[in-house]
Amino acid sequence: MKIKKVIALLCAFIIVLVSLSSCGYEISIRKKGEGDELTTTIVLDPNTSLPQGGGSYVQLPEITTLPPAEESTNTSAGIQIDNTFRPMAMSSQDVITFYKSAMNDVKVRAPGYTRTEYQEISDVTAGDGNVQLINRILNLVGTELLKDSGDEQKTIQIMAHDDIAVRETFPLYNKDVGCELNDMSIIKSATCYTDGLSYKIIITFDDQLNPDHQYSSFAQIMTPINREALSDPIEEYLVVLDYNNYKFDINYTNCEITCIIDKASNRMTSLKQKMIMDVDIALNLDLILFQTKNVKAEGRIVNFLEYYNFDWS
Repeated sequence: MKIKKVIALLCAFIIVLVSLSSCGYEISIRKKGEGDELTTTIVLDPNTSLPQGGGSYVQLPEITTLPPAEESTNTSAGIQIDNTFRPMAMSSQDVITFYKSAMNDVKVRAPGYTRTEYQEISDVTAGDGNVQLINRILNLVGTELLKDSGDEQKTIQIMAHDDIAVRETFPLYNKDVGCELNDMSIIKSATCYTDGLSYKIIITFDDQLNPDHQYSSFAQIMTPINREALSDPIEEYLVVLDYNNYKFDINYTNCEITCIIDKASNRMTSLKQKMIMDVDIALNLDLILFQTKNVKAEGRIVNFLEYYNFDWS
C-alpha cells in the first residue's frame, strides 16, 4: 500500500509540473499580516529560461504598455511632481535616433517657430584680477553665443517655409541636418517618455572640456562656442597678453536637451537646450609699465535656447 501511495504522489507531482510548464504560472507576493492585500505579481512565461551558467534571476520580457497617465500631484513639502509622462522601453541609441529624425524633419520641412535665447551669469570670482574684467569676458562669451545662433536678438520669429532662416537659426546652425551624432560615449542619459498624446525626449551629457565648435561629437548635437573667436576681443581689454601662459577653458557641465514631439504626426512642438558653461581664465599680464602679474578668474554662464509655437502648415 505504501508503494502505491508513493507512486500516486509521484504521478500527481509530474502532472503538476507538466501543467506548469505548458501554461506558465503566477507568483504573488503579499504583505505579511495584511490578509490578501497583493503587492507584487510576477508572471513567468514558460518559454523564459534562466541564463546560462546557473544564474539566479529570470529574464522578463520588455514592457511595451504603459500605465494610464495621472495628473500632477503636490507633495507634503510643496514640491510639484509631474506624473503625466511615463518612461518608454527604448534604448539610449533608439532615443537619439528618434531625436535625430525629429530634428532633421525641421530642417527639411522648414516650419515656422519662435526662438528665444538668453544667458544667466553667476559665480563670478576675480582672484588676483578684477571683477569688471571677468564680467566683460563673460559677456563676450554670451554675445558670441547669440552671434553663432544667427541673430543677436533674444527673441525672433521665423515664418513657415523660410528654409534659409531655419538653416541659420535652428541647430545645427548653417547645416542641412539638425543632429548628426554617432558617438554615444558623450551621452550620460537619453530617455523618452509619453503621456499618450506626446513624446518627451530628455538627453543629458557627460562634461565636455573645450569641445571644438565644429568637429567635436558635442558639436554634432549641441551648440558649443567658438573659443578662437574670443581671442581678439579679449585682447582688446589688455595691453599685452602673453599667449604662452594663457589659459581660457570652457567646461560644459550638466547640459540638457528637452524635446516634445506630437505623437500623431511625429512633429516637434518644442525644443529646449540648456548649456552650463564654467569659464576658467588664467593668464599672465605684461603691462610694460608694471611687473608681470598672474590673473585668475572664473564664472558660470547658463545659456537657455528655446523653440516653440511651431507652425507646420
